[in-house]
Amino acid sequence: MSGKKSPAYQRLLSLLLILSFPLVSLGLSVRLTFHEWFINYEYSKGNFPKDRWGMPDNLRKELAKLGLRAVLSEEGLEAFKKARLPDGRKAFNHREIKHMKDVNELLSILFPLTYSGAVLWIIGLAFTLNRAKVLMLSGAFSIALISVLTAAALSNYDLAFEVFHNLVFDPTSWRFRYTDTLLRIYPMKFWFDGTVTVVGMSCLLSTITLLVGGFLKKFSD
Repeated sequence: MSGKKSPAYQRLLSLLLILSFPLVSLGLSVRLTFHEWFINYEYSKGNFPKDRWGMPDNLRKELAKLGLRAVLSEEGLEAFKKARLPDGRKAFNHREIKHMKDVNELLSILFPLTYSGAVLWIIGLAFTLNRAKVLMLSGAFSIALISVLTAAALSNYDLAFEVFHNLVFDPTSWRFRYTDTLLRIYPMKFWFDGTVTVVGMSCLLSTITLLVGGFLKKFSD
């Protein structure tokens, strides 16, 4: 049986699973990072940038968590719009609110697609004849692709950040003044560390997938 050529539909299914795995891996890693644990982790670092205008970190962290909830739910977005600073001023201006609404709309599509994609990927794997090989190649391909993309992005992170935002959002909608609250609670280091975290988690998931495939292959031979 091992010497027989797989049917065409099996080869196509395997190829689709291998090529789509990096998207599933990255999507799940992004979702895991969009959580309060990451904000707490960043603000606990000794080298996390202080606000140049003196906003205390506990207030920045509170507003950062409010921003997280704003992009994850409509209720959070409404609370974000109404947020006030201790002196009574609105915490976020109309441009910041508009951008968070854009992010909310994007994630309301991206995360459900990620969940659906992960479920479909597992179902597809169940129908493959050579699960071990598909798992190994999926993990290896994901690590290779993500490594290449990460190396390119980190070689000039500011440019990569700008290109990504210009592709995903209206180029005029996400640029803010240094005095705007969003830039004060989410400095560039926050996004750089977030990118590294997503990449690390995705590569870890891909490595586990590769190793599980290797384990299955060892005990199926």
